[in-house]
Amino acid sequence: MQRFLWLILLIVFTIFIFFSSSLPATESAKMSGYVVKVLKATFEMVGMSYDGNLEYTIRKLAHFLEFGGQSWLLCKTYSEFYVSKRTAAGYILFFGLLTAVVDEYIQFFTPGRECRVTDVLLDFSGTFCMWLSYRICQWTK
Repeated sequence: MQRFLWLILLIVFTIFIFFSSSLPATESAKMSGYVVKVLKATFEMVGMSYDGNLEYTIRKLAHFLEFGGQSWLLCKTYSEFYVSKRTAAGYILFFGLLTAVVDEYIQFFTPGRECRVTDVLLDFSGTFCMWLSYRICQWTK
């Protein structure tokens, strides 16, 4: 039963990634704008400042973390279904790359959004980093 819970979480999370990409630029900017306001207020409270484009950084970090989260769910799902680590690695990395490509493809048709190869690489790096972290934790046990 638990294995299907991980599978359902993976499917829901992947749908969330695609839904986020289908939001028009104005809606997406509202969400990231809220996070920027909270972070700026937090920075001011602790006496720090950020000179860069905080909204851009938040957007890119969100993509990296989304795909890292999806990768973690993929690792857990394949583990629960007792797929060998070698076989699972190929599927996890392939599925992460496929999701990144489809994610950017969706943005190509979304008003105000752009489709970039660099974003595919950023998304896939989130997948790869989480998969590698998961594997390192397994190796150290």
